[in-house]
Amino acid sequence: MKTEKLILTVESRKKRIFLQMLSLFDFVKVESISQLIQRFVKNAPQNVPLTEDDIMEEVYAVRYKK
Repeated sequence: MKTEKLILTVESRKKRIFLQMLSLFDFVKVESISQLIQRFVKNAPQNVPLTEDDIMEEVYAVRYKK
């Protein structure tokens, strides 16, 4: 099954009822931005063998050589 991620903006005062509505659909998974970031950090590689120079070289390549 192919899925897609969506980012929605909802008024703060309507968030709770909107989430309740979404919970009625078994094909919808709701994840907050903070949960998404936590999952990303948890699954991010540890001890990546990059130096500061490697990172800056890549930043410059993306910014100025395209």
